[in-house]
Amino acid sequence: MNEYELINQAKEGCEDAFESIFKKYVPVVLRQKRRYYLRYYELDDWLQEGRIVCHQSIANFDAAQNVTFGLFFKINFERWVVSALRFQEAQKRQIYRYTDSLENQIELHGEGFNPAEEDHRAGTSLEYIFVRETLENFSVTLSKFEKEVYRCILEGKDISQIAKELDVPEKKVICGYSRLKRKLKDQIAQ
Repeated sequence: MNEYELINQAKEGCEDAFESIFKKYVPVVLRQKRRYYLRYYELDDWLQEGRIVCHQSIANFDAAQNVTFGLFFKINFERWVVSALRFQEAQKRQIYRYTDSLENQIELHGEGFNPAEEDHRAGTSLEYIFVRETLENFSVTLSKFEKEVYRCILEGKDISQIAKELDVPEKKVICGYSRLKRKLKDQIAQ
């Protein structure tokens, strides 16, 4: 049985015909796997995507176009790889390059892995950038007294220590701290 007959049978839903065609073109998938790196894609993932693209290629293949099915599938799979790479490298997804799932961390460090014991400086890079930009602009919105309270809080002092250092009643510090929190919430909400 020639390839065009197999393609027609696969178009009609014959799984054996599809498997025969896909097995013939698995090397195309493996070649692309060796050429490109897609994060979190293992061999099974590449083969699954190859099957999907092969199925779509069979459905859209037109022998009258004077192109072999092999070339048609290869072009379609290369386009899929380029799209997957674009998706992976898109600016808005760059944060994923620096983060990892809990499952991967457990697999890497073993069952005893405890994320609470790890150094998570700011959670993720995106959170860190957001917090940093927010805090850089935050002090502009504060009064002189609120800035002093803010500095003391960042130094880890409690209300009574702040009141003693600034030589003011604790009630005034509490009011300044409340205003400070409200302003910070407003700043973050923007």
